[in-house]
Amino acid sequence: MKRHVLGLALASLLLLPACNDKKEDPNLPEMIAAKLDEADAKLREHQDDEAEVGYKWVLENEPDNVRALTGLGRIELLERQNPAGAIDPLEKAIAAGGDDAKAHAALGRAYAGTKKWDEAAEHLGKAWELDENTEQYALEYGVALRESGKLDEAAQMLEEVAQLNPKIKFVYRELGKTQQAAGELDKALRTFMKAQSAWQGDQDSYAGAAEVYEAQGEISKAVDQWSFYIQQDCCSTYSKEVAKPKLAELKEKENALPNDADG
Repeated sequence: MKRHVLGLALASLLLLPACNDKKEDPNLPEMIAAKLDEADAKLREHQDDEAEVGYKWVLENEPDNVRALTGLGRIELLERQNPAGAIDPLEKAIAAGGDDAKAHAALGRAYAGTKKWDEAAEHLGKAWELDENTEQYALEYGVALRESGKLDEAAQMLEEVAQLNPKIKFVYRELGKTQQAAGELDKALRTFMKAQSAWQGDQDSYAGAAEVYEAQGEISKAVDQWSFYIQQDCCSTYSKEVAKPKLAELKEKENALPNDADG
């Protein structure tokens, strides 16, 4: 019996140094902050592997670090073009600190990349709620609302963005697409024309205008708009598989029209 008790006592003593070894380094917070800054810099420089190592080091020492989890999500989303792979770390980031606008925006974009538009709208809307100085969040929120079928809400949001910052890239094009989806063709056409004036390189606004003209029976005007589109985008997959075949189709229709049939 005495040997048994003595053995337990010795075992307890052997465990004591291991417990003492777990004392946190008093410099750890500063080390984590420095490692996060370094990883963020690597990500800005598109050195995603090095950034990933840094973020994972932080998470080994602080598993719920929102900035590190968001960084891992952004690596998957931005650098590796893997929106599905970004969702898990970004969900964890939001669970750890739900009031981070960048985390919500990144998660919304990840869901948009996987065509989960309801979830995209939820998180982009939250990002805009948390940071109303970043109109880009509101623009993307409006697009997600449109893609989820909430056309009235989408139009209202995009109109607000255009008023807040008419220079933000592609806001008129996205508003035009929303009006087009709602069947407001005249309004959509005016908005697409405004988009072309605001951003002459906005080739999709020419495609949108072409589709509206075709829907209105204005074949020659649709031909012109597709031609303008192809001048800016000669060789993309969309140009080869959609724009050029559509232009050829409409030119055939145009040639078949009586001389005065297309005003």
